[in-house]
Amino acid sequence: MDKKKLSILLVDDEESMVEWLSILLEQDGYNVKSFSHPEAALKWSEQKPVHVLISDIKMPAMSGLELFAKMQQIHPDMAGIFMTAFSSVDTAVKAVRQGASDYLLKPFKTGQMLAAVEKAVREKRMTAENRALKQKLSKEYNFQGIIGRSQPIIKLLEMVRKVADQPSTVLISGESGTGKELIAKAIHNNSIRKDDPFIGINCGSLSPNLLESELFGHKKGSFTGAYRDKEGLMITAGRGTLFLDEIGELNKDLQVKLLRAIQEKQVRAVGDTVTKPFKGRLICATNKDLEEMVQDGSFRKDLFYRLNVLPLNVPSLRERKEDVPLLIKHFLSNGNYPGKELSKESLEVFKEYNWPGNVRELQNIVERVCVMSSTSTIQADELPDCLLAKATGQISTLTAAEGTPPDNESELPVLAEIEKAWTYYVLEKKAGGEKRAASRILGINETTLHRRLEKYKKEGR
Repeated sequence: MDKKKLSILLVDDEESMVEWLSILLEQDGYNVKSFSHPEAALKWSEQKPVHVLISDIKMPAMSGLELFAKMQQIHPDMAGIFMTAFSSVDTAVKAVRQGASDYLLKPFKTGQMLAAVEKAVREKRMTAENRALKQKLSKEYNFQGIIGRSQPIIKLLEMVRKVADQPSTVLISGESGTGKELIAKAIHNNSIRKDDPFIGINCGSLSPNLLESELFGHKKGSFTGAYRDKEGLMITAGRGTLFLDEIGELNKDLQVKLLRAIQEKQVRAVGDTVTKPFKGRLICATNKDLEEMVQDGSFRKDLFYRLNVLPLNVPSLRERKEDVPLLIKHFLSNGNYPGKELSKESLEVFKEYNWPGNVRELQNIVERVCVMSSTSTIQADELPDCLLAKATGQISTLTAAEGTPPDNESELPVLAEIEKAWTYYVLEKKAGGEKRAASRILGINETTLHRRLEKYKKEGR
């Protein structure tokens, strides 16, 4: 910051000190306004900007510390330098606690004052730059942990802000690994419910009986193993948010019970005859096409309409590839990998890859290459084969007879065929037939993988 643009306010009841310091600082290039009375200085500061306050501590009517505290309410970023002829450890401590940049004991040398002012200006500049950078990153790149500045992400975050304070149910759709739970948390954290609980559960990770008990609760003795009463998550959430991930995994019985609870705003525990009010907000997520499931009869139409009041779609990473460098930078800085970076060639490979596992896969691969690489700059030949193959080439090899892309658009494989080919490729080539490892690479749970493989068997591989 240009010295002439800095406004320094000088306050001391000794007029000779005020005159001397004014000349000193003006000769050094600063813009100085001086006062002998703190009340006059305070009144002037209400109308003018003040970047640095230099004040004597012991003055009649108002001490320098009192003046600084009052002026901080007007100019929160103002730096403070205090002078005193009475050395006191307590006073110095108070000054520092109030945010003073320096504390000088009279008499002091001119060099000490100039150094103190330079230090205060430097600290102020750094604080301003850090605040501006954080605001820029928060506004453009990071919203509640959601990194991105691409148009699809900006559009999604605008929707998040719009639906946050609405009481209606939200249905978040998107592929596995896109960050649907992050979106749910962003909705909760920007709503009037932010001080209440956010409780999430994956509907595909539990058996139907156990999931029913988790959601609705149970009474002691209602089934084998029910040794005590258990309160369900729909009650535990209180006035907060209940997040049901993979809602498409609910069986028909649970779909009926959830529908009734939403309609009636009442929850009945397993084995109980009494209902309790459900006061929370419901946010659901799915990586499936629920409308298609409604058509084939595997998901209730009435429940779908109850859930799909405020629909949000999270874009896949291949739909927002311009965010890949930002995400990589975020994972490197937050993953405890000091000094690690990608070469230009490596970054291009990351940007060309299609990311079937989306952001989750990107984070896993960034972590993997950082751990495996012994150099600070990760080169392209250190990247996993799946990236170097650029995925699209692998899938084309698996789906085309001789590896040659078809010329006729009608001969191109449909999305279901690509998914099938990619699933078998990962299972056999990358996971060595291990379904648990394959599900992790694919970004889906084992239940979903088993169901997918059973479907392929029925269709005929």
